[in-house]
Amino acid sequence: MDIEIEIGPVGKLNLEAPQQDWNGRNSVLIQYARFAGQEMMAIQKSDDEPDAFELHFLGLVGSGFKSIEEAKESAPAFAKEVFNYLSQMVND
Repeated sequence: MDIEIEIGPVGKLNLEAPQQDWNGRNSVLIQYARFAGQEMMAIQKSDDEPDAFELHFLGLVGSGFKSIEEAKESAPAFAKEVFNYLSQMVND
């Protein structure tokens, strides 16, 4: 069966928004960007661990980053890994 896919109104709005363009009020602690129309967050893990950063995307967390810049540089690869992880959860 061939399934036709098109971008719906909400998807169009999300996909037309700037992608992989990081922003936020505190560029040292937290930043946001869209990947494939979905919001990703790069954030300091906690006040107790100021040199530990995480990426949050589609309910999954990537950790082990030593700076927010390192997390942001890793974000495209993390997004791809998240999509791969989620695709494995779908049964044929």
